[in-house]
Amino acid sequence: MSDYLPDEIIKEILTKLPVKSLLRFTAVCKSWYSHIKNPSFINAHLNQTIANTQHSSQRLLVRYYDKTSKEEQYTLRWDDDKFGDQFSALNFPFKSVLGYVRIVGSCNGLLCLCDDLFGDANTITLWNPSIRKAVNVDMRINLRFPHMFVLGFGVCPVTRDAKVVRIVYVRDATHRNRFVVPPKVEVYALSSGTWRSAVEIAAPPCYLTEFTWSQAFVSGFVHWVAYSKVCPRNLIVRFDIRNEVFGEMVLPDDLCGELVSNLSVAVRGESLAMLKYNKEIGTCCVWVMKEYGVAGSWTKLFTIDLPGMLRRTIGFRKNGEVMLSLISNELVSYDPNKKEIKYLGVQGNIRSFYVDTYMESLALLERGVAEYL
Repeated sequence: MSDYLPDEIIKEILTKLPVKSLLRFTAVCKSWYSHIKNPSFINAHLNQTIANTQHSSQRLLVRYYDKTSKEEQYTLRWDDDKFGDQFSALNFPFKSVLGYVRIVGSCNGLLCLCDDLFGDANTITLWNPSIRKAVNVDMRINLRFPHMFVLGFGVCPVTRDAKVVRIVYVRDATHRNRFVVPPKVEVYALSSGTWRSAVEIAAPPCYLTEFTWSQAFVSGFVHWVAYSKVCPRNLIVRFDIRNEVFGEMVLPDDLCGELVSNLSVAVRGESLAMLKYNKEIGTCCVWVMKEYGVAGSWTKLFTIDLPGMLRRTIGFRKNGEVMLSLISNELVSYDPNKKEIKYLGVQGNIRSFYVDTYMESLALLERGVAEYL
């Protein structure tokens, strides 16, 4: 690579550089081009980025629908006091018939997008805005009879392989308002670029819900809120991204008998969280599993009490504040200790708000997919 520095030293230096610089360096010479696009380097760079984020300020990906331009707006903002003033706008090249796409999830610099909104979808898109590349994933199961489906997205923490899981519930022919369980399951792996019908995966005999399109990817598992009719109760169903196995998690008693449409799963920091809404009085109770996988560690942290104002909890900030969308279609930051609202100057649409932590990565760089400008 160089006549002055050993290759290993140069490789180590490159892993510490931002994505934008690395993209420029692919044009320096053929050896740098092939090295930066090598999957092993891409993983090494991601590992270095993950290590750096633990000791530095985090960035947030913020999506909202701009009513003036009638376009989706994707921005990167530092999670600090300058959140509302300084941001970087991302070029979003996709168009949705409904005005904005559904973000299934975000992990390791990749976003999983689906243009469905209460209906079916023909294509899922994996998008890396940092390198301006995307992969379109065609659906495999194409059902002509009534059904509903649930999507999940995550990246294996060991192999770094991104996967999409699709769970399909077919309507019972004898009962109009009932779906057949267990559901059909299929899994897409980015590494192979193919879907696999997961016939051997024992899907749980319960109904997964996506009233607020919520999933939570924590500790290598995708989580959804679910309802079991076998022993009537609410629970969490999780899917192991690496081993492709389903499991169940117990909820605290206060959430087990709640109307399932009032519940949503979320991520707070690195912990699994549950949100319990009371839409009539405008409150949201926030629960956190302090020790992952330990049912007894569920703890009620606080209650957001904003009667006549609160619509939905969107995400959590590093300083402990909560991102909320209001009935006035504004995105705000809420301090649960002081019970104060900070207006951020961001307005959107009823379902357009999305906030999640974001780190740049080189994911998709080595793949032969079309770049967009």
